[in-house]
This record gives sequence, C-alpha cells and structure tokens, in this order.
Amino acid sequence: MRLKQYFRFILFASLLAACKTEKEADEVVVPEPTLLYGIAIDSLEVIEDKIKSGQNLSVLLSTYGISGLRVQQLVDAGDGIFNSRTIRVGHTYTLIRDSTALRYWIYEHDPITYYVCDFTDSLPKITRHDRPVTVSIRKLGGVINNSLFQTVIDAGASQEVAVNLAGVFDWTVDFFSVQKGDHFRVVYEEKQVEGKPYGMGRILVAEFNHRGKNNVAILFDNGKPMQYYNEKGESMRKRYLKAPLEFSRVSSKFNLRRFHPVLKRYKAHLGTDYAAPRGTPIRTIGDGTVVEAGYRGGNGNFVKIKHNKTHTTGYLHMSKIAAGIRSGARVSQGQVIGYVGSTGLATGPHLCFRFWENGTQVDPKRIQTPAADPLPAAQRDAFFTVRDSMMALLGQVVLPAAE
Repeated sequence: MRLKQYFRFILFASLLAACKTEKEADEVVVPEPTLLYGIAIDSLEVIEDKIKSGQNLSVLLSTYGISGLRVQQLVDAGDGIFNSRTIRVGHTYTLIRDSTALRYWIYEHDPITYYVCDFTDSLPKITRHDRPVTVSIRKLGGVINNSLFQTVIDAGASQEVAVNLAGVFDWTVDFFSVQKGDHFRVVYEEKQVEGKPYGMGRILVAEFNHRGKNNVAILFDNGKPMQYYNEKGESMRKRYLKAPLEFSRVSSKFNLRRFHPVLKRYKAHLGTDYAAPRGTPIRTIGDGTVVEAGYRGGNGNFVKIKHNKTHTTGYLHMSKIAAGIRSGARVSQGQVIGYVGSTGLATGPHLCFRFWENGTQVDPKRIQTPAADPLPAAQRDAFFTVRDSMMALLGQVVLPAAE
C-alpha cells in the first residue's frame, strides 16, 4: 500500500514539473516595439530630411510614389487641421515606409506641433499632435563687458532674454548707453519641450545696475494686465520711454559743441543720434498730438509731437513717415511714427531725436518723469509679500567676476 502511494506521489510530481515547464514556455517575453511618433517602426525604413527650396507637398510626396490624386485626398482630409501651403523651407520631415510603399509622412511644424499623414488605408488621414510644454524657473546674472546681448549669450541664454530684459526697463534704463561694468540679475520662466529650451515666459523679477544706479522690477498681478513695479511699489512705466528705438546704439550723444559731419564745422547738437539700419521702426516716447509731419530741409522727413504743455519731441531724417501720422493725429506711447533713414543733412541712416522743455531744447536723459499707474493702496500689503519672496529669489543669483 505504501509502495503504491509512493509511485502515485512520483507521478503527480512529474505531472506538476511538466505543467510548470509548459507554462514557462508559454511566458516567453516579447520585446517592446520601437516607436517613433507613436508608430511601430521595426522592419520599416525611416528617412529624415528637410523641406528644400521649390518643394511643395505634391512635389515632395511624388518623389516617394504618392500620386497627385492621393495628395489631393490628403489635402482634403487635412481641411481645418493642416494647411499644406504652410510647409516651410528648412523644416524637418520624416518618411516611414516598407519595401513596397510609403506608409507615413510626418511634418515638424515647430518644436511643439507636428502632423502625421497616414497612407496605410484606402483614404489618407492626417492628425495634429502637440508636445507638452513645461515651464521651469531659471536664474541668470551677468556683468557687461561689451554688450547686453553678448553677455546674455555668454551666460548660456538666448537673445530673447536680453530683448525682454530691455523691455522691462524700457522706461528707466537707457540701454543705448550701457557701459562696461554694468550688471544684471534676472529670474525668469523658461519654456521647455522634451527637455529642450523653447523660448521664455515671463520675467518674474530683475535687477539692472546702470552707471552705479540699481533698478529693480518685480512682476505683480494687481487685477489688471500684470505690470512691473519697483521695490517701493511704484510702477516701472513712466510718462516717457527712455529711447525712441527699441535697441540700437548711440552714435552721437547730446553735445553743445559737435563737429557736424556734413557742414564740416562745429555746431551745437541739441539731440541724440541713434545709428540703426535703414527701415528700423521709430516710436514716439509718449502719448501726444502730432504738430508737424513732413519734409523740412536739413531735418529731412520729420515728425514733431506735443506731449503736454511742457514737453515736445522731434524725430528727424526718417526714410519715410508712418501711415496716418499727420498734423493733428493723436499718438500713443510706443506707437511707430516712422522709419530710420538718412534724408536731409545726414551721412548715413540714423535717427536724430530732439526734446523740448518749455520751448527750449534740452538733453532728454536729464528729464525726470513721474511714474504711471500707481499701485492702489489696498494692494500694497499683497505686493510687499510678493516683493519679499521675489527679492529672496533674486538674491540666489550669483554674479560672475567682472573681466
């Protein structure tokens, strides 16, 4: 009896082992497919290229065996989703095909958006895909050696940071007279797509030290469009912009005894010259009314704007005056009123900017103007809380040693 039980046990154990072996054989791990744009590309050919000059969608796809009819079907399928006329030279595209035909065409519209054109069915399909954009906080500091642009780039950021930094301080810092040793610190949002930078978001807090004077700007939401305020809660916006051009260089500063390059004699120069490429937009530094617009001898194409009872500005040597800018027209701060040129007594393209105070020409850089849009008293406590946290963040930015 015991011998029978023993043999039954041996038989049962053998059956279990056989079942286990069979089960393990069934659980063979299948490798995950290789995906590109969500498409399994194992055993498929992948070709990446860029749109070339003269290539439209039909020309490009015909090279890979897609007929004109199929292209038209694709265009119809993309109605309201993808406009084939928007493909641009230099943009990347990817082709995925098997041994017999093209299966997919993917077009990179920009770092965020791409389109997948599917030719695997009887009628082609097209779908739009948007990669998620993440925002991270970045801190940057620099000491200027030659230019703001170069300093920002050397610090590992893009020119966009320099442009936006200049925009924040447009009313308080004259970026056309930035000098070696000026320095800045800034905390801003950097947009990223798949871990790569994709432009910048808002500047949260910034500091620019120009000629020893410290200027601080703090972003604050007061219930209106977000604005920048200094540490005291005063608006960064002023009655007048610091310069009539967004960014160029000063070729000749205010000088009562300047050698005139055309007249070849010393003559008081009661304005500021901004050298810039022909066609650069010129903006009015403040709200006002045009009192003169036209050609006037040595001034060339000329616009004069009265801002209030005290101040008037003039803009000389324009290549042309902007549409709608004529005597009596109302203009707003920052509005384009003309374009840089060299009309009148001028040796090259530049803007001569004039500023009158009570009828007398003065150096505009010496004019102190009040801030606009004061912070409401009820919001000051909230602002100071934001200020303290932002200044603590700014304090984490370490300036590099000056060269």
